[in-house]
Amino acid sequence: MGTHSGVNCPRSALRTDILQALGASDDLPQDLLEPEYGPTWTRDGIDGVELTWTVPDQSTATEAWFLKPATTCSGDLPAVLLMHGHDGTKFYGKEKVADGPDGPAPGIPELRKHAYDGRSVAAGLVAAGFAVLVHDAFPWGSRRIRWDEMPERARKAADMDERRYEAAAREHEHGLAKVAALTGSSLAGQVLHEDLVALNVLRSLPGVDPSRIATTGFSGGGARVTHLLAAADVTAAVVTAMTSTFIDIADGHADDTTWLMITPGLPAVCDWPDVVASGFPTPLLVQFARDDTHFGIEGMRDAEAALERAYAGTEALVTQWFSHGHQFSTEMQDEVALWLQRHV
Repeated sequence: MGTHSGVNCPRSALRTDILQALGASDDLPQDLLEPEYGPTWTRDGIDGVELTWTVPDQSTATEAWFLKPATTCSGDLPAVLLMHGHDGTKFYGKEKVADGPDGPAPGIPELRKHAYDGRSVAAGLVAAGFAVLVHDAFPWGSRRIRWDEMPERARKAADMDERRYEAAAREHEHGLAKVAALTGSSLAGQVLHEDLVALNVLRSLPGVDPSRIATTGFSGGGARVTHLLAAADVTAAVVTAMTSTFIDIADGHADDTTWLMITPGLPAVCDWPDVVASGFPTPLLVQFARDDTHFGIEGMRDAEAALERAYAGTEALVTQWFSHGHQFSTEMQDEVALWLQRHV
């Protein structure tokens, strides 16, 4: 599938074609966005500060949390741009994987119980010695579509009940993807642009070593990591439970797959594993869940083989398999922290 092979196509050409298919660009505003600093807090060994910035041409500000060890010694820290996932929940973004000044947001402990073994992903990374930036991406959290801005079709999917916001947001995701495609972009491309801005912000923050920045994400967050690899150079990257082939997704799994992974025109360029490997030779950890209902085992195995071909002759690729369903388990999170400590 696609016009390129991960082995024979020059990396720069493949990345350019991926970005064109996404309707995205790695061009950023010439003037670095200066985030505004909000409340600060210290809890459970973590120093946190709320940041906000507004991406040009966007009317709604992006909210983010910057977290680091409370007992930081002198010197700049390695950092992680942590991508929140889809999780079937758009009311929240960063809150799913990190805690702010008031602790876990309402309903988040239950979500984490099922998807994250009850853990805060960001807290684990900070405990491993990293500074962490996690920001809301469109259309999640502070960048979500407000109820009164939802089209009637989406609100009807929620029985016109604002308390069923997530049902409306799920329906409206299709509409957002359609509008993006009709305007020469894609939902994934729009999110990628915001993630590139966040990466630039992270590089500029005091106490961060800009030469030692990684990115990691689970599920929809893994899709965001994948697209970022096609657009920017980072020190290392982790994609968790978000790697298969387009054929596999088309064969009965598309309904469970976010538009962040499905972009019209991208399969004509290359297969999904080629996008994941587009950052070669960036050190890359890819985690699979054997019982992942979002993908078929054959598709995941084919994707792993494609990644191994793309990274052949190097030791920069590590793949790991876990015996459970679509979740970011404690074991997975611990492995990510250990691997990042060795590569960032």
